Amino acid sequence: MKKRFFLLFSGGMLILLTCNMAMAERTSIILGTENWPPFSYEKNVNKQISGLSTEVINGTFKRMGVSITKNKVYPWIRAQSSVYLGKLDAIYTASISEERKKYCYFPSEPIITSKWVLFIKKNKKDSLNYKELSNLKKKKIGLIRGYNYPSKFVSYVKKHSIIQEVSYEKQNIAKLIGERFDYMPAVLETTLHLAKTDPILKEMDAYNKIYYFPTPLATTNFYLMFSKKTVTKEFVDRFSKALVDFKKTDDYQIIIKKYK
Repeated sequence: MKKRFFLLFSGGMLILLTCNMAMAERTSIILGTENWPPFSYEKNVNKQISGLSTEVINGTFKRMGVSITKNKVYPWIRAQSSVYLGKLDAIYTASISEERKKYCYFPSEPIITSKWVLFIKKNKKDSLNYKELSNLKKKKIGLIRGYNYPSKFVSYVKKHSIIQEVSYEKQNIAKLIGERFDYMPAVLETTLHLAKTDPILKEMDAYNKIYYFPTPLATTNFYLMFSKKTVTKEFVDRFSKALVDFKKTDDYQIIIKKYK
């Protein structure tokens, strides 16, 4: 009986080890992201996903010999739910939070580093200010559902401000122009890029109607985060090393210059 149990236990452990090795040595992956230019966006012509983060991730997986089976744009809250459940292997461009760490592995190396800043409508510069969080007391704040905003900022506005939420960045910028709220926290590059390039926002002259305060809310690292249900820590470590190596190449410098 003991011998049979040992054989069954040994066989089970071998199967588990084999599965883990296969996951670590995987040759393909399914990704998801959101429409968050210049970091990720869908090209209208061929529905391919492009952007700074996308190109860096593509270059890194190419070095690893890993093919991207599918990469698709979703609303962020749906992408996050899908990676938690293992319906997607990884999503980007994500900052670290305690909730996300329960469901996902984060590489040691970020894809990008950027700043969270506060935007207002430019014609409100004389009446709205930002030097400290107390400036936001009883003010209306526009947020995106599911976003991981800087923790101190979120803690304050949830207690002291009036929050409005939407699903997409473009909606939030349009509402800011329409004076539906006072302040909009956002990653600097994304908002400026959308205001410049989105057809509806261009028609609203959004780029010339928004202003951001030079004092940032936070400087944040953004990552490709991997589902614990479908990806091993060993594979994530391999990705981290490959990303560090890719950042030393001329190809990486070309991508960075392209999106400046």
